[in-house]
Amino acid sequence: MILSQTLRRAVQINPRGIATIYKNRKQTWTEFDQRIRRLATGLRSLQSESGCRVAILSLNSDRYLEYFYAVPMAGLVMNPINIRLAPPEIAYTLNDSGSSVLLIDDAFAAMLPALRPLLDSVEHFVFAGDGERPEGCLDYETLISDNDPIDDNGAGDNELAGLFYTGGTTGRSKGVMLSHDNLVFNALNVVPEMGYSRDTVYMHAGPMFHLADMASTFAVTLAGGTRHCAAL
Repeated sequence: MILSQTLRRAVQINPRGIATIYKNRKQTWTEFDQRIRRLATGLRSLQSESGCRVAILSLNSDRYLEYFYAVPMAGLVMNPINIRLAPPEIAYTLNDSGSSVLLIDDAFAAMLPALRPLLDSVEHFVFAGDGERPEGCLDYETLISDNDPIDDNGAGDNELAGLFYTGGTTGRSKGVMLSHDNLVFNALNVVPEMGYSRDTVYMHAGPMFHLADMASTFAVTLAGGTRHCAAL
């Protein structure tokens, strides 16, 4: 199984259907797919070695959803950061995972001065917000506009798709390793259980870094439904 198979199916069964809604932005499944493929090229240009970790520290948005597909499509590994953690705890998960790229939005950009001195592995910071780009950060939209669409890298099956850190309530956070198979088979189970279809409009009210919300992220895509990202 390959995570991008869920995206490919959505484009096939509902190409003109609305894929994402966020504030005043809407995009169809075809548009969503093209942005993801361009972003995957951009991320691959920053980190050419397969299996490298790409982290995100952000509130819910349509760009967060693009991240979930562009990273594995580029043959890289996701690391969604718990937004409730303090800078030293965030730095620990980034260092422990060996993340080399960090996407960050408006809500957490102010944390960069405190965070940067604590980091060992992050080489590239990508601003994925809508406000003024912080100094030393690359621009998310430029990574999309300046690159051509990529074909899927081919990573899948038992290969690592993402590292998902626990809350650290019993000590330091542990990075849970989930494969493409883990995430796709879970989506296959969720679709019939929840009755998702092309008519589904799913609101991401829970934080996207959390696996409880992510259970439906790939399932709604598999069904070709619509995801509405609550502006928290």
